[in-house]
Amino acid sequence: GQIAVAHNGNLVNSLELRREAEAKGSIFQTTCDSEVILHLLAQPGIVERPDALAEALRRIRGAYSLLFLTRDELIAARDPHGLRPLCLGQVGASWVVASETSAFSLLGARYVRDVEPGEIVRIGTHGLRSEFFVPRGTNVPAHCVFEHVYFARPDSLVYGDTVHLVRVKLGEALAREHP
Repeated sequence: GQIAVAHNGNLVNSLELRREAEAKGSIFQTTCDSEVILHLLAQPGIVERPDALAEALRRIRGAYSLLFLTRDELIAARDPHGLRPLCLGQVGASWVVASETSAFSLLGARYVRDVEPGEIVRIGTHGLRSEFFVPRGTNVPAHCVFEHVYFARPDSLVYGDTVHLVRVKLGEALAREHP
């Protein structure tokens, strides 16, 4: 069926997966690594499985947060190491997902929690369901410092810390190490 994808990150094995898919007959329209994920989801042997998304995510490597929108669900997924941030919020009874908590204040939403590394969150008429595509707690979290230094807004909460305060602490540490 129809699916839309939003992807924050980079896949380090996208070229390998693309070549595999092309060898099986896939025709790509772009050079974007997000398209590789969609082709994985459509492959025979994966598409029929009840855990098709989990199976596809187990094949990709890299740093990513993903959102998928289908006719019935909004699906959020985070890479097994949690390199890219992804968080859940609520506006009334509705769920929202964003890379930064600052997006929630623009919507009048409240921050609920981070999507955990290796977690898939499904939001639909059934409410919110969570599953893990890798065994929970098996990966060591590996946060990207650039989220705090360059990307995130100062008023966002990323990896459990306020971006502004992390920047201040980094500056203090730098001043101590290199006065």
